[in-house]
Amino acid sequence: MGVLGRHLALEGNIRVLAVQIIVSQFGFGMFYVVWQPYILSTGVSVVSLGVVQSVINLSSASGSIVWGVLSDRFGRKPIMLASNASRVLALLALVLSGDFTFLVAFGFFVGFSALFMQGNPARMALISESVGDKRRATAYSTIMFVSQITSTITASAGGYLAVTAGYHLIFYICMAGDIVGLLLVALFIEETREERPSGAEPKRSLAARVIGNLKPEPGVGRLYLIMVVMGVGYSTGFSLLYGTLVDSYGFTPFQLGLLSTAFNLTWGVSSIPLGRLSDRFGRWPLLMASWTMAVITVLGFLASRSFVMFLIFEVTSALDPALWIPAWMALLADKVPSRGLSTVMGKLDFYSRLASIPAPWVGGLLYSSLGFAAPLAVHLICLMVSGALIFSLREA
Repeated sequence: MGVLGRHLALEGNIRVLAVQIIVSQFGFGMFYVVWQPYILSTGVSVVSLGVVQSVINLSSASGSIVWGVLSDRFGRKPIMLASNASRVLALLALVLSGDFTFLVAFGFFVGFSALFMQGNPARMALISESVGDKRRATAYSTIMFVSQITSTITASAGGYLAVTAGYHLIFYICMAGDIVGLLLVALFIEETREERPSGAEPKRSLAARVIGNLKPEPGVGRLYLIMVVMGVGYSTGFSLLYGTLVDSYGFTPFQLGLLSTAFNLTWGVSSIPLGRLSDRFGRWPLLMASWTMAVITVLGFLASRSFVMFLIFEVTSALDPALWIPAWMALLADKVPSRGLSTVMGKLDFYSRLASIPAPWVGGLLYSSLGFAAPLAVHLICLMVSGALIFSLREA
């Protein structure tokens, strides 16, 4: 077991994080399936659900940059605790009331946690700093494997529990899991942030500090451009994909569930071997492979006319993030000094999410005016731009 743990970088902080993710994802794997149906069950309209989703998008972008900056200033561990506490507050808002004000509060706190279907910059920085540079991608992929497999196993149980026992039982399970996770982080995670050099920092005005925290760092401008272009492309092409499949091809919820299962299983099973490939052969080849899978997926969706074809290309769609995330996160850790790593991770996510905010609306307009292929065509154009930028990257 010890050899296997070292083989997967499953030791120290990584082992604690893996256990914490299993505990928390046991509930959230179900929660991701039912939160939108629950909000609709309170009597709000689809438009109001869109307002809640917009609040989540905006607060997610804000949370990414705030937690990133604070993590580099105060440490990874306290910010991870604060982020998880924000997610507990979001669940508490759902439990207290189905009133729209509480639903908006849920949207704010769950997005601001930067733990709602996204990578928290403090946690991502801690992962990279808990292992050597030759095992960073492996560590990221191991954490992804644990998260995806746990979500896949528990997702189907969410719908069943919602029907037989009600939504609130799932919310209580999520809260219990997050509270246990908080205790695990507080008791067993070791801080990894490098101490800042002694001496007083130069005083700056509030405006100067804000501009400094938003301004891209010298030498990594292409990384920001890549994230902005990808944010627009993926949100335009994929945000409404399942809805358009129902509208255009008449897919049933059961078929959509099979598509989701194929995606999650492929991502989970492939994440560890692909992460190890990144540590062995470098970041750039894996990033280009991810881009290739993304292009194949979009072209495949454009050519597909049957459920089986869409199911096949869900596999290549899953290989895209499975290749990308560990290589990308490891590349950032290779290029950015540890004392500013969390800030950069948060800012990159901030710019990507900020650029993607209007994209689902644009995708909906394109679909309504030009049909199923139009949003995917925009995604393909963005992939051509991001591909050129990725091709120009070189290893750190």
